[in-house]
Amino acid sequence: MFPLSALLPKSLVARIYALYSAALLFFVGGGLGLFYQHQFAQQLEAAQQSATMLIEVTAQTIADSAVIGDYDTIRRTLDKSILRSQFAAATFIDISGGRLHSESRTPPEALAPAWLQARIAEHLYEVNRVISAGGRDYGVLRLAFDVEMIAGSLWVLFRNALLLTALGLSGGLLMIWFPLKRWLGPLGRVRQLGGDELASANEGLTELPLEFRPMFDVLRQTATRLQHELATREKALVSLRQVLAGLQALPESSGSPTDNDIESMTTAIGRLVAEREAGRLALEQARDAAEAANRAKSDFLANMSHEIRTPMNGILGMTELALQTPLSAEQRDYLQIVSSSADALLTIINDILDFSKIEAGKLRIESIPFDLPGLLEEALPAIAVKAREKRLTLKWGLAADVPQVIAGDPVRVRQVLLNLLSNAVKFPEKGEVELQVRREPGAPGMADTLCFSVRDTGIGIAPEAQRHIFEAFSQADNSTTRRFGGTGLGLSISSHLVALMEGEIRLHSEPGRGSTFCFTLPCRPAEAAPAPAAHPTPGTTAPAGGLPVLLVEDNRINQRLATKLLEDRGYRVTHAENGQLALDALAHARFAVVLMDMQMPVMDGLEATRRIRAREAAKGLARTPIVAMTANAMQGDRERCLAAGMDDYLSKPINADELSRQLERWALGRPPA
Repeated sequence: MFPLSALLPKSLVARIYALYSAALLFFVGGGLGLFYQHQFAQQLEAAQQSATMLIEVTAQTIADSAVIGDYDTIRRTLDKSILRSQFAAATFIDISGGRLHSESRTPPEALAPAWLQARIAEHLYEVNRVISAGGRDYGVLRLAFDVEMIAGSLWVLFRNALLLTALGLSGGLLMIWFPLKRWLGPLGRVRQLGGDELASANEGLTELPLEFRPMFDVLRQTATRLQHELATREKALVSLRQVLAGLQALPESSGSPTDNDIESMTTAIGRLVAEREAGRLALEQARDAAEAANRAKSDFLANMSHEIRTPMNGILGMTELALQTPLSAEQRDYLQIVSSSADALLTIINDILDFSKIEAGKLRIESIPFDLPGLLEEALPAIAVKAREKRLTLKWGLAADVPQVIAGDPVRVRQVLLNLLSNAVKFPEKGEVELQVRREPGAPGMADTLCFSVRDTGIGIAPEAQRHIFEAFSQADNSTTRRFGGTGLGLSISSHLVALMEGEIRLHSEPGRGSTFCFTLPCRPAEAAPAPAAHPTPGTTAPAGGLPVLLVEDNRINQRLATKLLEDRGYRVTHAENGQLALDALAHARFAVVLMDMQMPVMDGLEATRRIRAREAAKGLARTPIVAMTANAMQGDRERCLAAGMDDYLSKPINADELSRQLERWALGRPPA
């Protein structure tokens, strides 16, 4: 309704006149349209009937002539049949394919528009009649309508009707205009009266229609009251102006308030209210958006931590169990590569899931001595497997002046190297990947640097994409995501890590000629690398003597892994796939310790722990040790477990040594009664 209201005239006379004009135009136009449709249908029907009659009469004459082969008579018959008629052409096609064609076009009364001719042509079709005599066919008679003549006669009729309609519409509009101006003209004069004149004068109002007189009586009374009320407005306006001037929303001025003062003060008040309301709404929206984003981020990281750590627990645990079985040298080598790669993947996953620490600048970098050649020999086999699968040549070299033991963060150096090498192997279809580590002299007064260079012969990176390659969630282009995958976080994390290690990362690339990523680190030679921790061998753990352990875990792979680790250490394992089944099991038996997962169907571990503690308190039972063994490893998960009543916390992937320490503390230290 708003667009229609905007188009309405402001004057009452104009509005009534517009309404009358629209109604008159609607009905007259509708009648004209109906007249056109009726005449159009009548014209088509008359043409069809004329064609039917003409072809019947002509067909008999042509049939008689066709029997004796008198084609001259047939031609004359065709010429006469369409002369000064609604047909433009007549054709006789004999049975052998011969054609006699006659045309006669009558000039139309008026040239009809192309759209009318096209519409008539759509509804008229050629009339055909088979010429036969004595049960034998002699040919076909075909009549074609003269569309131009038919349309011309219809156009003359419609044009005359349109002219008469326009004259009648114009006359009707003129006839209504003058009475409206006469009857409603006083309304315009009343509008020009001022407040005092409206309150005291009745002149010019006697000609108003009766329906408007009560309204103007009310207006006169209102004007009288306003005269008394306006006497006090100046004092209020002066006070209001002083308040606004104090707020610096309106400049001070002397003298009595005027209409401009009222307008400026109203504008100032409206502006102040709008600014404060807009500020309040913006703050509320920003607060709500920040809270929602923070909740969504926390929920996403928690879910991703659980979902990723659960399968990683199976990969690392089963690989460790496989390494403890008799293996050939080649099998052990393969499994050690799997274990090393899984450890590296877990480190990267932890960094990605805790990406907010990098954004907040809370990621800590260690500085410990480590064996650089040993780190490279440990990291490269996993890359070598991928390179062999793509038939790429993997080369690496260490300059002679590079120290063997340096101080730094080996986990982060390994992470950056694996990321750059993985990218280098991912993109080339053929050729080679080369890693070089060299020592470069530092600036005067500065320590030397180590330059790690990873070169590939892949697709290269366009110059415009190189400016954003180290940004989070950025890749060279969308086709890279489709063909090669990746999250776009690897190079961003690597760039942050290198910066935290006081280094710099650079890129040199040309499309079609490969890429070279280089990152530098301070060269800090160290005394000696720490000795690697010895892996426990099977059977070194003291037997548990068959102590019962309740394993509450819904993932079958994790069940199998934990069961194997527990049984190898002499424990007797009972399974429960959710918290409800754990409650049922504890109702019928006692256990030395309960290993409880957090996220499970039916009933989660936190709720199950609360119910176990409530049952123990209600029945006066001894406290059963409960240790959380869960993939929920985000900040606050340990506190939630302890608050629910658990005794300790163990995050997945399961570390066999840590699991043994927990069991020795809670199960062996507290045997069941």
